[in-house]
Amino acid sequence: MQAAIYVRVSTDDQVRHGFSLAEQKAACRNRAAALGASVITEFADEGISGSTMDRPGLTALRSAVRNNQVDLLVVRDPDRLSRKLSHQLLLTEEFEKAGVKIEFLDFDWKDTPEGRLFYSVRGAIAEYEREKIRDRMVRGKDQKARQGGVPIGFYNYGYNYTPDSGKVTVNDSEAPVVINIFNWFVYEDIGMNGVARRLNEMGIPTRKGKGKWHRNVIRQILRNPVYVGFWRYKEFSIQVPDIVNGETWNKAQEKLKEARRLWAGLSKNEYLLSGLISCSECGNTMTGVYTNWWDKRERRYTCHKNSQGAKSRGCVPAKFLPAEVIENAVWEQVQVWLNDPDTLAKEAVSEEPREEELRQELDRIEEHLKGVEKGRNSILDTLALGLVELDTNTKNKLTDLKRRKERLENRKKELEAVLSEAYRYISGLEELRLISRQILSKLNSLDFSDKKALIRTLVSQVIIAGRGQPGRNGLKDTQVTIVAKLPEQIDSSVFSDIVR
Repeated sequence: MQAAIYVRVSTDDQVRHGFSLAEQKAACRNRAAALGASVITEFADEGISGSTMDRPGLTALRSAVRNNQVDLLVVRDPDRLSRKLSHQLLLTEEFEKAGVKIEFLDFDWKDTPEGRLFYSVRGAIAEYEREKIRDRMVRGKDQKARQGGVPIGFYNYGYNYTPDSGKVTVNDSEAPVVINIFNWFVYEDIGMNGVARRLNEMGIPTRKGKGKWHRNVIRQILRNPVYVGFWRYKEFSIQVPDIVNGETWNKAQEKLKEARRLWAGLSKNEYLLSGLISCSECGNTMTGVYTNWWDKRERRYTCHKNSQGAKSRGCVPAKFLPAEVIENAVWEQVQVWLNDPDTLAKEAVSEEPREEELRQELDRIEEHLKGVEKGRNSILDTLALGLVELDTNTKNKLTDLKRRKERLENRKKELEAVLSEAYRYISGLEELRLISRQILSKLNSLDFSDKKALIRTLVSQVIIAGRGQPGRNGLKDTQVTIVAKLPEQIDSSVFSDIVR
């Protein structure tokens, strides 16, 4: 008989109950052996809350059950499986359907109506007690905040925090770094990315002492009012020691506001497809760059992200596509739609060829997702078998796989949303025909802003697949998918400035 034991502890459990992984493992192994198990496999989660189902050990256990590798499961207590009654019931039903016998050490589990009732009531009471405790803790924290105290962990860079006393003091080694961040940003023209790069080049450690400074972290510091003495908790503003003077703080906020305003305007080199274009391979949005290409300055679109702290660097090697070629392809398609609005309507809902292209991309994403899940399960299985430790490198791999999965799933949802509207009823087509004729008469006189507005009215997104190698007819080995908006989504007021 193949047996599995599952053990879990969190910091609270160790303090409150004195449970340890070693104690749980020994007790569960003894019970499994007494019940006749010839093979015993251990699955463990250490320092992970039982309120979540996303646990490496639990995930590996469920995978083993699905693969018929478990006949008997031994657990100390139902709370080890989950802190939530709904999750407890879901897991036990899942295991039992797979033919697994469940044995709890500290709970008399009986597969009878009475036993299930008792099990449900017991879990409901435990969950009720936890909710009451959580409610009392929330009210206690709010009361502490009203009195000017720090009710929860305070872990802002530049400060020390003593949990026992709730006291916040300035960190003498980190505070000068905070002052430099504000001064560099306010009084030097290097921007947030430049500040992060300078800190990295100077070898200044982050709070955790590892990793690099990211542009987003610099932004968070610059926008955080804690550095002028005010820490926000819910609706409360709690006074703490300040590090930056009010004048520098205000100048930083003005510069941040100005930076947002400038980015919202047009860049020196204008790009028609900004905000619409994305890469199907890596999932990143593509941005316009003015870069050297064979000793010549050119406008290009790239999915490569070189800012400090970007979550995904994009395709490797970096992909840079000529902007003019892609923009011309999109503009030509827009003109086709304007000349024949019925084509636009058909393009927005037809089965071919665009729908077929989208379905092909959806199939590719499905394959990528299977690969990601296979890689994740491989790591978790290896962990479960004890062949590797859950070290920093392994955690980083799991995190990278999770992020990639999230990006792919988001893209999958977008594609499914487009395909689900394939046969949607088209309204306002006559109005679209009239507007199209009016625009066509002025098409050659449209300026950049008019073209940009027109494209955003008729195009929901542009998806690029391939490396973009130069070819006789523009780009070879490159697929440009232009996703049309449904006519009923078009607001004729958008065209008012163009057709006047």
